[in-house]
Amino acid sequence: MRFEPNMHTALWGTENWVCSAHHTSPSVIAEGPRAGQKLDQVYPDFPLLMKVIDAKSRLSVQVHPNETTCKVTGGDPKTEMWCALSDGPIFAGLRPGTAEAEIKEAVSSGRFEELLVRHDAKRGDVFFIPGGLVHAIGDGVRLYEVQQSSNTTFRLYDWGRVGADGRARELHVDKALEAIDLALPVPRPVRELDTPYFRFTQVDLDGERTFAAAPGGYLCVFGEQTGCVLLADGESETISAAGEHLMVTEFKR
Repeated sequence: MRFEPNMHTALWGTENWVCSAHHTSPSVIAEGPRAGQKLDQVYPDFPLLMKVIDAKSRLSVQVHPNETTCKVTGGDPKTEMWCALSDGPIFAGLRPGTAEAEIKEAVSSGRFEELLVRHDAKRGDVFFIPGGLVHAIGDGVRLYEVQQSSNTTFRLYDWGRVGADGRARELHVDKALEAIDLALPVPRPVRELDTPYFRFTQVDLDGERTFAAAPGGYLCVFGEQTGCVLLADGESETISAAGEHLMVTEFKR
């Protein structure tokens, strides 16, 4: 399946929900017998959400709940990962030993950046961002994100920024503190991930590569560049433009 563009514009830039069954903004199938249908109508239990994020300026400092803390904070659990499509700064994790009192003081004093761990990400770096980890995407960064199908975000700090109305944007400090897991380690860049929620593989393709998937599973392919051909059950699908996303949902035994 291919999907129509699903672009969201924000104060800091844009994000394209390239594969979404989330009820707030489901992807629309672009071609074939199901063209025009929304993905949540076809696969209402699809557990993931993929985005391409283009941050013209840095995002707010955020945290998402996990399966345990969402019972306290409300909302849905959200674990995610980022694959950098460009070089640039990202913030993931807090300085080791940070205490809750320091977080509150840094929010009120405007010195929160002192607590954040900055990573100078390189194209192809992958960061695992579990629910409970404090994080922010930096200025000028473009990345591909895979996450649980959730739209629950608690904004902890916003760099002193104001919204389009000239007012400071709402913070969710109390809920963010309930969601934070201070025991989480600072993530390090990798190339691949295998998590309880998804498996991510990054391939520099020159020739042929075969991927196996369980019957009834999902295979999502994001083409950073043009020229990738996906063969499924003998039928070919070509990624004809950089940034195009394909989804295969049925596999033979």
